[in-house]
Amino acid sequence: MHILCRSFFFIIYYYHVILFLVGGYSMEPNLSSLDTQSFCGEAPVWHPEKKRYFWVDTGNPECYSFKPGDEKHSTLKTVGHFQALGLREKGGFIAPLLEGIVLADENLSIIEELGNPIKDRPHLCIGDGTVGPDGCYYFGYLNMEVYDSKEGGIYRVNKDLSVEKVLGNLALPNGLAFSPDGSIFYVTEMFAHRILAYRFDAKTGNISGEKELIRIPEEKGLPDGLICDRDGCLWSAHWQGFRLTRYRPDGAIDREIPIPVPTPTCMGFGGPSLSTLLITTARKGLSEQQLADYPESGYTILMETEFAGIVERRFAG
Repeated sequence: MHILCRSFFFIIYYYHVILFLVGGYSMEPNLSSLDTQSFCGEAPVWHPEKKRYFWVDTGNPECYSFKPGDEKHSTLKTVGHFQALGLREKGGFIAPLLEGIVLADENLSIIEELGNPIKDRPHLCIGDGTVGPDGCYYFGYLNMEVYDSKEGGIYRVNKDLSVEKVLGNLALPNGLAFSPDGSIFYVTEMFAHRILAYRFDAKTGNISGEKELIRIPEEKGLPDGLICDRDGCLWSAHWQGFRLTRYRPDGAIDREIPIPVPTPTCMGFGGPSLSTLLITTARKGLSEQQLADYPESGYTILMETEFAGIVERRFAG
């Protein structure tokens, strides 16, 4: 059964490759997959000491890890719904949960709760996050009842573990990244169909000069997870778009990569040379027909690339 399912995965994949080639796109990636069946996989990070990827399922109280070369991934049951992960200088992780921000050990057991700055507004929820070049942790929040509401924004966890709001008036910020030199902060405003760029001062933490860098056409899906590679190019996953897009620093499309499921959600570089992309996907929001047509929705995809990622920054608190 596994062989048949895997064969179907690649039949669907090559069907989409043909569609992309007809449309003028050229990158044909080398893919393999892990049978995670996530409700909504998200936020992969590479742990260089453990030589493992770690990532989350935002809809279930569990996270995953995978060491390249192993046949299978590992599943870690968690207390709470992890939305993202960030490595910590002192070991373990900092993580935004639906229930609040926490510090966790290497096994993702919670060791300290840092609070929830939006707990008095139950229609809001915590979302994606990333470690900044200043050693602080940045995470988004959103209106989970009205996704295109401009009630979303960004909070920062400082090194002293205090939490402060740094950006507001955003329609579901979902995908945060920094340029390799740390001078630009990128935010995916998912339901506004755009990626924003801000000037960032790592010494002061000041964020300024909002600019719409990229606008995503509706027919290409919703922009979701976002990362930056070593060349300063942005990688965006397209929810319900069957693709990843690599953008140059000026916002121009470098290439589009077909993905054989509707909802790739995020990606992260890892492996010895940081050139293997782990791509998370989701079953969330798919109809019964879509799940039947794309049975590997929720699987986790591995893709060899000619590019390299940035070494994971670490939270200094």
